[in-house]
Amino acid sequence: MLANAKTQLHRPKADPRSNCPLSDTLKSITFINRCYWPDSEATGQLLTELCEHLSPRWDVSAVVGQPNWAADSESFVTSGVQNRNGVNIHRLEHKQLPKHQRFARIRSLISFTLAVRKWGNSAGRAILKRSEVSGDRHTVVCETDPFLLPLVVAPMVRRHQARIVYYLQDIYPDVAVALGVTKNSWPIQFLRHRLKQAYLAADCIVVLDEDMRDRLVGWGLPKDRLRIVANWMDCNTVKPVKENNAFRKTNGVDDRFVVMHSGNMGMTQRLEVLIDAMKRPEIQSSALLMLVGNGAKRISLEKQATEQSNVRFLDYQPRDQLAASLSAADLHVVSMDQSITGCLAPSKLYGIFASGTPVLAIVPKDNAVWRLVSQENLGWTVAPGDQAGIAKAINEAQTLSRHALTEMGLRGRALAMRLYDKQICCDAFESVLNEVSAR
Repeated sequence: MLANAKTQLHRPKADPRSNCPLSDTLKSITFINRCYWPDSEATGQLLTELCEHLSPRWDVSAVVGQPNWAADSESFVTSGVQNRNGVNIHRLEHKQLPKHQRFARIRSLISFTLAVRKWGNSAGRAILKRSEVSGDRHTVVCETDPFLLPLVVAPMVRRHQARIVYYLQDIYPDVAVALGVTKNSWPIQFLRHRLKQAYLAADCIVVLDEDMRDRLVGWGLPKDRLRIVANWMDCNTVKPVKENNAFRKTNGVDDRFVVMHSGNMGMTQRLEVLIDAMKRPEIQSSALLMLVGNGAKRISLEKQATEQSNVRFLDYQPRDQLAASLSAADLHVVSMDQSITGCLAPSKLYGIFASGTPVLAIVPKDNAVWRLVSQENLGWTVAPGDQAGIAKAINEAQTLSRHALTEMGLRGRALAMRLYDKQICCDAFESVLNEVSAR
């Protein structure tokens, strides 16, 4: 890991799809979000891929924080600016406290928000001022990690007449209220009002699916200001590896029926219900639940599963081994809390599809994931909290023929290539940015 290294300045390479070299006519854009490369969390990986997709045609900067889960092999400038794959990364210093401790996590989020405000009063001001003077209105894309960011980014953008796009991976404070972390008290209602005012001033708001769009329309936001761009997976990187799978061999599970949850282990997934379901008598002895990843709930989940030999925990897998780890599952779990519909969308779904693996969707009935899995016959749908239903679905999947499971997984793979491939979704996001910049 490199600390306080000197800034590395490189111009983005010319767009291979154009005969003209890039010049100072590049449109400038800044993304603001805590999570970015080398973080293993999905939102950071997605933002990294989006920024690098844009860099041949845009002058891209990313204002980011310290990674929560970084692979040991990754080297990065911990404070300052570095250029990676055509993106100027502004890495901010902030407190980094344990995610599994609620108040420590809140302090970390506030710390990064304040670091962004400080950046906006110095380096950020210079960037926006330069664009303002040149007449090339800068575009700022503000994400919601942490959810307080719009409150400090909106004033910064307004001062310099820049364009603002909000890119919502989740909708707070609704998530916290839905999970019972807080009540819908007047301070929470006031926070929602403040965020709504920031969103109303946006040129555009990007959300992940119809449920999130409808929730914001319920807030009173105009539907014509909202755009849907789903999360994605690089289908050239993640392909089905069902035969001679290195992950299965390394972990000694070639003779097991692997039920896998891969990704964040937070409050919204309610994985404690899944672990309890693995205790039920209808679960066959060869079934194994593998929880791959990390998050605020992992420690408590490990304690819960101490006496269960059919539950195993693994850390996030390196990006270059993702195809093998995702394909190692016979059945993949996507899990959402009952009350969370419209607050977020599980990004892990698209990697599952790309790996050609059937889905066990433990989600509220008739939400976007339930509809997709049911209509396309991609797996099983079970209501959150239904342990018997979870165990029944796992048993049905285990007794299904290998051919039938393969066909189910390949339908998901075809869907991912058609709708949720990285190139398709990043192009869709760029179309939104071009629409905004042309106004």
